[in-house]
Amino acid sequence: MDQYFLFQKDKKTYFELPKSWHVLSNVVPDPGMVGKRIYQMVSESIANPIGTLPLGKLMKATDRVVIIVDDFARPTPKREMLTCLIDHLEKFGVKDHQVDILFGTGTHRPLSEHEVERALGKELLRKIRYTIHDCHSTKLVSIGRLKNGAEIKVNPLIEEADFRIAIGSILPHPMNGFGGGGKAILPGVCGYETIRDHHVTYSFAKGAFIGNTKKNPFYEEICDAARLAKLDFIINAVYNFRGEIKEIVSGHFKEAHQFGIDIISKESSVNIDQDADVSIVSAFPLEEEGPQVLKALGMATIATKKGGTVILVTGVRGGFPEAFLQTFDTAYQMSKGDSKRLVLEYLREGKFIIENAPIDFNAALDYTLLYLNLVNVIIVSKDVSVDEAARLGFRHADSLDQAIKTVHENVPQANVNIFPAGGLTNLILKKDYNGLLNLLDLPPHLTIAQ
Repeated sequence: MDQYFLFQKDKKTYFELPKSWHVLSNVVPDPGMVGKRIYQMVSESIANPIGTLPLGKLMKATDRVVIIVDDFARPTPKREMLTCLIDHLEKFGVKDHQVDILFGTGTHRPLSEHEVERALGKELLRKIRYTIHDCHSTKLVSIGRLKNGAEIKVNPLIEEADFRIAIGSILPHPMNGFGGGGKAILPGVCGYETIRDHHVTYSFAKGAFIGNTKKNPFYEEICDAARLAKLDFIINAVYNFRGEIKEIVSGHFKEAHQFGIDIISKESSVNIDQDADVSIVSAFPLEEEGPQVLKALGMATIATKKGGTVILVTGVRGGFPEAFLQTFDTAYQMSKGDSKRLVLEYLREGKFIIENAPIDFNAALDYTLLYLNLVNVIIVSKDVSVDEAARLGFRHADSLDQAIKTVHENVPQANVNIFPAGGLTNLILKKDYNGLLNLLDLPPHLTIAQ
């Protein structure tokens, strides 16, 4: 009997399938060797940027510099990348007191002191100021408007700086196509209203789906915001299928980003010719924060037949936040048994279902309620209880073997997709796919704002 595996944070989880199940896709690209240290990759990338001059020729020794870094929701090796960047800034004549590190949290919760220390390390904390972005601050400054008319307000450090650098990760993203690049600005350092207006307008727009940056209005507006914010330089990590840093790309926020997208697309793209009855997916490497693990669920749902089952295997650091679970409690009460109707009603009105909840909670809520109109979900996690799974609308299993046995009892013959690293997987679909809404037999042009 063939043995398969899923990547998880600190291990591989091996499993077997029933003999009567047929595997359609289990593509685990050869990740290759990672022979260089992150410091060396960052240094070489800074010296050979894409779409811009080398960093040392772009900036002046007198510049005030802001470095935007992502938060706990991404696996970016912040300390290693920042250490190299700060060393280079010193060589260019930039003093420590001229530099600010800005955590681009978007609408996520603030980082704890422990998370900041883990991200920066004690040495950087002693040398460089840091600020955690507050999307509700009254001190945000306006830099222009989105195409839908919404005002773009950003952290004042962005406006006050002479030079702006963003550090992040290029990973498949359910609406933007891929993370990294201009997302450091929007949503990273924007105000709540800016992020809300962008997300409610474009999250379900035609073209806004995983792996796609062509004619994707969600992505295009983010690039416009980065341009208006004068984002000068990005340094983005590109991963192999084990979640290791394969390459660092630097330079122009769009051109270097696209270069990194091309690399990860070759590494982690999976061709899907046929939908499966069952998809088994790991949330790796997005296992740090509750709402993030559901991104892997969305990817697997797209590759699964309507009425099929997705088995989601994940850790959830600290479990799902109670406030996140409560958004589902409220939504299910409001839906009166018809969650699809509820989501679409709010989409057409351009509103969030839970207006006072964080935007990532609302996005995860909307998508998950729609996923559950397409597939059944079993979550395999030691960090999630049976009750918590039920509050999300999922079934629960203590082990992957138990989940497979449960599904096999009801589906003795099945075609199966296996996604060992769901957070790194980019689907290439043969079917005419333009976003989640066209899987729900809805007009493909429907957007949130109508």
